[in-house]
Amino acid sequence: MTTDRDIPAWFLRKHGAATVGATPVQPAVLPEEGGEDEPSETVDRTVECAEHEWETKTVSEQPARSGEFPERFIDGSQAGRPVLCLRSPNGWPIPMVLSEVGAVAMRSVGRRFEREFVIVERVLSFVADPFPWEEVEAFASAILNKPELKLRLLPANMPDLKKHSPFDYEVMRHQATNRAQQEMTTLERYALTLNPSVATLVDGQIGRVSGNPKPSDPLLIGVTKSHSKNYLHDRGWRTLLSLEADGLEKKAQRTPVFRISGTGKACLDRTPVASWYVKLAGGPRLAPNWGYVRVEIPWGQFARRVKMDDKKDFGFVDRLSRWLIDARCRAASYARMPVSLDPIVRAEDALKPLFTPTAVLVNRLYRTAGLFRGNEG
Repeated sequence: MTTDRDIPAWFLRKHGAATVGATPVQPAVLPEEGGEDEPSETVDRTVECAEHEWETKTVSEQPARSGEFPERFIDGSQAGRPVLCLRSPNGWPIPMVLSEVGAVAMRSVGRRFEREFVIVERVLSFVADPFPWEEVEAFASAILNKPELKLRLLPANMPDLKKHSPFDYEVMRHQATNRAQQEMTTLERYALTLNPSVATLVDGQIGRVSGNPKPSDPLLIGVTKSHSKNYLHDRGWRTLLSLEADGLEKKAQRTPVFRISGTGKACLDRTPVASWYVKLAGGPRLAPNWGYVRVEIPWGQFARRVKMDDKKDFGFVDRLSRWLIDARCRAASYARMPVSLDPIVRAEDALKPLFTPTAVLVNRLYRTAGLFRGNEG
């Protein structure tokens, strides 16, 4: 009879578990965009000026007023990799991704930062549908209750088999990694809801972690470092690539403001936002598309602070932009310094030391599965 302690090894042996490493991501055919269930966005680039009038805007030196700059900072982190590959009853390769995910909220108090909230969890994610569910449940309970593991199982969604082959390892890996990423986002959302009484900055898009806040709620700010979508027209791109950063003879600059909103039934979670790009850093060693971030403010909160009928009344945008520029990371040793804010870097520094080294967790799981390798970590 299989005991609770033996269930993990039994499950993994039954389904042909083999060790895998952090191999480079291989090309995979991604779903086509623009389907009925795909979210779409509309962009209005005439918020501050007409599209043909777009040009760089110099950020004034006026400091932000009370309530116009963040006092709390939310960041999340995920560390992990594929560690095992199972074979489903149909012969499909199913990678298991072992991760540690966490979220932290930092509060500025005077000239220092205090950790207001932190949570870290160990998770194991894989596409579980192809396996007998009673076996998956027993496996999940066993790895959660093993003191040396304390892994929470995260069943990942089955990919659309009309678009993908179930024998494509990369598609299954993508599903498992995304599930762990979703769990990190859930923890960030939880951190955000614990103290919504002060202006808060989140690392990334607002829609990831929040619905549409009320205009009268404390300011919510999103700052995005990576840019996977194109919100600009040709003149907008020329404006963006012409932005300059603070320097001895240069003034900080931003683009005009534009509005992003979702359309269709699939965009219920897309908070309409006012957005603009700000140049944080520059220099001869930076590529022309590096050194700027995109700022987001919920549209209702933005409209409450800016007189929309007065194209000259965008002082709030300049004051917040100035605060972000002054708060930029200045540690040259930090790889993403040109697009990072110091409070977010500090939040990351407060969170990552709480993670267990991945190699240690991998060894524990291999030992549990009877697959221990002496050269792992």
